[in-house]
Amino acid sequence: MRLSGLGIWNLYFLIKFVLFSQGAISFDLFANLAFFCFLVISFDKVWLTRLKQAISVVIGIVLMYQDSWLPPISRLTKQADNLQDFSISYFFEIAFRLINLDFVFALFIAIVFYFLTVKWLRYTSLSVVGFIYVYWLGSTPLNDSSSPVLMATNEKAQTPVTVTHSAQQRTPDQQLGDFYQQQSQLISQFPKAFNGEPFDVVVLNICSLATADLNAIGVKPSSLFANFDILFSQFNSATSYSGPAAIRLLRASCGQTSQADLFKPARQECLLFNNLAELGFNTNVAMNHDGHFDDFIGLIRQYGGVSVPKLDFSNLKPAQYGFDGEPIYSDADILSNWSKKHQNSQQPQALYYNTISLHDGNQVAGRERMNSLASYPLRQQRLFDDIDTFISQLESSGRNVLLVVVPEHGAALEGDKLQFAGLREIPSPSIVSVPAAVKFIGPKIQHSQLTEVNETMSYFSLSELINNAFELDIFAAKVPVKRVLDNLPTSAKVAENQDTVMMYFKNEPYIQLDGGEWTKYPGK
Repeated sequence: MRLSGLGIWNLYFLIKFVLFSQGAISFDLFANLAFFCFLVISFDKVWLTRLKQAISVVIGIVLMYQDSWLPPISRLTKQADNLQDFSISYFFEIAFRLINLDFVFALFIAIVFYFLTVKWLRYTSLSVVGFIYVYWLGSTPLNDSSSPVLMATNEKAQTPVTVTHSAQQRTPDQQLGDFYQQQSQLISQFPKAFNGEPFDVVVLNICSLATADLNAIGVKPSSLFANFDILFSQFNSATSYSGPAAIRLLRASCGQTSQADLFKPARQECLLFNNLAELGFNTNVAMNHDGHFDDFIGLIRQYGGVSVPKLDFSNLKPAQYGFDGEPIYSDADILSNWSKKHQNSQQPQALYYNTISLHDGNQVAGRERMNSLASYPLRQQRLFDDIDTFISQLESSGRNVLLVVVPEHGAALEGDKLQFAGLREIPSPSIVSVPAAVKFIGPKIQHSQLTEVNETMSYFSLSELINNAFELDIFAAKVPVKRVLDNLPTSAKVAENQDTVMMYFKNEPYIQLDGGEWTKYPGK
């Protein structure tokens, strides 16, 4: 056994150094350094050399995957059942998104350059310099003496506790802990009874619609929601997956919880639709899909506190087909059927509606197969045409309706340095910043121009807005509708998936993966 140069493996490390410097991958310094040391060991026996080469290829692939921003293998194995539902065509579509032609061309040039210069340049020495460079770039402990305190104030909720950490002691973990401690004290205090002008509450929960997605297809949120009364342009969906987003919405009457606490029993006063039921509302659930994927129906029933009826699509034709080949039905048809069924009811109605018309991988029925990213503008236009039709039906019914549109998360149409288009493993700012809108419908309502709120708002903000509608007896039209914004709490932008947290620190987005170090999110 002796030591020798790395040979072609130098190219492996040099490429990783470049990608790391651009923020395209992370870099486990000690694991890669150990791999480097293994590679410089040379054996005299041929069979040992071949065994080493085979082992090296496996280690190199595993290390490259580990250093990438792709989901950990352990998380993929947990999602194996869901991945099996993907259609073959959707797998190919995702695979082509991973191919970056610029990177392929750059890699080809690097390989040719390496073989042209390998006789004159000491590449192993360059790799050693690269490791020193990575060590120098390594993140230092984060201390924040100027970051804003993550406070959410609400006159009707208890006053948040005072942060006890000094400015010099505050770390990202302490800041996150303070945030959740403050949020744990927020509870909407709904009235015991309501004797004002009755109204329905309709919540449309839209999968895959972020402000960044609308910008990507040239649609301004203020134009899209021009016929609404209020637009929260920086609403925080707090996650990038549908099940957790729906649970957070259905638990809107309490402050934001951690991801782990989502899957624990919630207090009854936290359940928005339970609070409405206590006020005499007949609560309903509808959706334009069967809710089987990732047990969506089971999640909202168990952790969101809603009763989901047996969904009957027998008289409907599919409008789209999902990434798993399952039918997706017309939003206009589903919403119209619900409206007709309840328009003559004397009891106020509360509807939770979930639509996946914009989900990645969908194919429009009756059309040739399209890349789902390319079909997104068409599907977005159709969805909002359906919503406009539904609004017209509500207006013609003569009923008072508080209509809330809340996206679950974004579609990640453009992707960024860490995640290719459509990947939502990390709840990045562009994915969780969604446009939520509110419209008041009723014969006495006097509309004015759209009021746009640019501060970060949360699910708890929506619960408080509905609560304000009761307190102000808003449909009696004695006060302007924008009064529901009075004392509405804002929130810090904190988002979480399983083992992944995104939080603003020093006014910049940082992420923590699998409980590791906090690193700045590079974005585009």
